[in-house]
Amino acid sequence: MAQTHQSQLQLLYNDARLATLYQALDELHSAASDGDVHVVTTLTRDEMVGWLRDLVYTAEETIAEIEKVTPKNTASRLRLVK
Repeated sequence: MAQTHQSQLQLLYNDARLATLYQALDELHSAASDGDVHVVTTLTRDEMVGWLRDLVYTAEETIAEIEKVTPKNTASRLRLVK
């Protein structure tokens, strides 16, 4: 029996995979905080910022799509700001 699109996504996106993504971003943040981004990437500053903006945009759009389909959680969304 062929897997449905939904069951394939369940296999692709789980806590472990999302934790790996979070860890990579956290390590990049640590390097940026220490002024050492150049040590952890060959991307230019503008390329890195572009990628990060794309990731943030995609994450926010994904949240919006999920919330359209799933009843909104009663907890407020928290957002880190500088």
